Amino acid sequence: MQDRPFLSMDISNPTWWAYVALLILAVYFRFSRVFSVRNLDLILLILLSTALTATVSWQDRVWSEKILPDPRQTETDRGQKTSAGVIPVAMKARSAGDEAQVVSPEKAAIAAPTLEGRTMAMDEGTGKASASVHPISRWGSLGLLLITAMLLVRLMLDESLTRRPRLDQNLNFAGLTFLCIPAFGILMAHVALLSPHMNTQKAMLYGKALLERQDVRVDPKSTDGTHPAPTETLVAAGGNFVGELADKEPDWIARGLVITAHTLVVLGLLAISRWHFSSLQLGVSMSCLYLLLPCTGVYVHQLSHVLPAACLIWAFASYRKPVIAGILLGFASGTLFFAGFLLPLWAVFYGRRGGLRFLISVMAVVAILVTSLMFISRDASSFTNKLITTANWTVYRLLQDPVAGVDTNVSHLMIRIIMAALFFVMLTAMTVLPRPRNLENLLANSTCLIVAAQLWYPDDIGHYVIWYLPLLLLVIFRPRLDHLIPPRGEEPSAAVGTAV
Repeated sequence: MQDRPFLSMDISNPTWWAYVALLILAVYFRFSRVFSVRNLDLILLILLSTALTATVSWQDRVWSEKILPDPRQTETDRGQKTSAGVIPVAMKARSAGDEAQVVSPEKAAIAAPTLEGRTMAMDEGTGKASASVHPISRWGSLGLLLITAMLLVRLMLDESLTRRPRLDQNLNFAGLTFLCIPAFGILMAHVALLSPHMNTQKAMLYGKALLERQDVRVDPKSTDGTHPAPTETLVAAGGNFVGELADKEPDWIARGLVITAHTLVVLGLLAISRWHFSSLQLGVSMSCLYLLLPCTGVYVHQLSHVLPAACLIWAFASYRKPVIAGILLGFASGTLFFAGFLLPLWAVFYGRRGGLRFLISVMAVVAILVTSLMFISRDASSFTNKLITTANWTVYRLLQDPVAGVDTNVSHLMIRIIMAALFFVMLTAMTVLPRPRNLENLLANSTCLIVAAQLWYPDDIGHYVIWYLPLLLLVIFRPRLDHLIPPRGEEPSAAVGTAV
């Protein structure tokens, strides 16, 4: 049995998951009110973590058995083994010429810890990709789809839950704080022990090219022809700049960016609880649950999963400042496509005057992100290609066949089309129909839209839990927020987030 580094979590170990689930139940389950919405939410979160962990870990196992059967391979050939799967060897940039090229060998591309990579194996002789999905992974994917649909129904009914009784945790504030601090330390140590994800490495390479204003192109032989999101590239450029000043390796800067994103999520939960919920204890409770849930640990080292969540959390924390909220939602939209669908909802929330300031700030961020793409594009064709394939705007693939190797049982074309139609009907109803405009409705509707996007997302249906997990925790733990209405007229002189 392979020795594991100290503080490294084994996500695929059922014993580890069972201990964590029992700890969560002991701290958060309301034994005095067994039939309560809070307990239902907690059970759904644990089931969601179970399905996601089973899906990812068994896909990793099938991949490792089929791609790397020889344990005597060198570490350079097979990459570094981690609890999240097999991490590919770090990508290299060409040392000569004016271009920075992403070199992604076939094995390194397949070794990427994503669903596309884990479910594909190279047939000997043909070099073609073939599906390789374990039955447990297949059933886990189906369970993940069903639980996501249950979460969607629960969020749609959130507005009808007018009674929000205060349900304290089974552990007092001092105990929760003591549990939260080591949970954060262990999770971040796990990030530091993992090799940076391939997409994060690619973003670092693009960020360096942005600082040097060089053209970047993807190796046409690579199985992954996408570009990093412009927000990731911009953040990576800042990380590269700091790394050059501090003389740090790019891999450590990439890890630092992921740790910073998780830190911002936790601080955002604490800020919202202090400013809007008037209870710091709720913030510690939400942060601790966020750090303990196994679904956080599955993709804990991927910047593309955590960065949009951090932007959205702080957009809600700054909801009384339309300009700041617009900037944060603009950066979130430049990371993954789903945040763009929240813009009409937020614009209507602010009304005519606040909505105008909100949209102007969003457009300013979009202009900055588009300009950053121009700096790393050689010509108009390269710029257009990056603009289409960046920010995970995979909506254009909705009518195409599922990606080779993806479990077609849960990503069938008809299911995606039906769910996409329902999604846009839901978005129209939330935006156009008259309804109370307050923070609790904005929070529930935004989370509902993000969860609904999971059901028709062309890649990895239901896997992007960290996108909405912090917002879902806000919905679960929040008190009544109907008194927190959007700002009218001029901005108040009070601090950001002060309750009306």
